[in-house]
Amino acid sequence: MKALPVLLLLIMAPVWAPAFAKSPPLDYHEPPPDPPEAGNTLERAPYPGPFQNLPAIDESRWVPLPPRKEPWWTFGKLDPVLTEGCRLGDFVTLPLNRIILQFQGEQGRAVMQVVPPLYHHLLVDGRKLARPGVTYYFYDTARPDCEVRVDKGVPTRSFPLGKGTALPPNTPKTLAQKKAQIASWPKN
Repeated sequence: MKALPVLLLLIMAPVWAPAFAKSPPLDYHEPPPDPPEAGNTLERAPYPGPFQNLPAIDESRWVPLPPRKEPWWTFGKLDPVLTEGCRLGDFVTLPLNRIILQFQGEQGRAVMQVVPPLYHHLLVDGRKLARPGVTYYFYDTARPDCEVRVDKGVPTRSFPLGKGTALPPNTPKTLAQKKAQIASWPKN
C-alpha cells in the first residue's frame, strides 16, 4: 500500500515538473521594448579622418627622436606668435602625438612634443598659423607656460609693438601712462 502513492508520484512527475519549472517568478515584469535605433550601427564618414580608427584610450608607443645633451631652452628659436597661440589654445599639438624629443643633459632636462612637416594633421591650428615645411617643438602644450620652438634656420614671426600682445609699446609716453594707471589702483 505504501508503494502505490510513491509509484503514482514517480509516474506523474514528468507531467507536472516541466510546467512548474517554466512559470515566471512572482515579481517578473516584461522587459521594455527596444528603442527605435536599436540594432542600427553608426555610419562612418565617407572619408578617412586622421584618428578615425584609433581606440578610445591611446596605447600607442612613444616615438623618441635621438636625445640631446644641451638644455631645452637653448634648442631652436622661440616663436612668440606661435607661443602666444599655444598659451591661448589656438596652436597646440594633440595629446595623441607620441613623437618626442628628450633633453637629457645635466641641466635643462625636458621632453618636447614634435610635429614634423608631414604630420601637421597632429596640430590644432584654428588660426592657420602653421607653415609648410616647418617642424614645431612644443614644451608644455596648452598650458599657461607653453612654448613653441622652431629650427634655428626658420624665420620667426613677431608681434608689432602694442598689437597682438598684452605688452605696451616701448614709447616713453605709453609707459608713463601705464605706470600712472598702475599707481592709481587702490592700495590695501
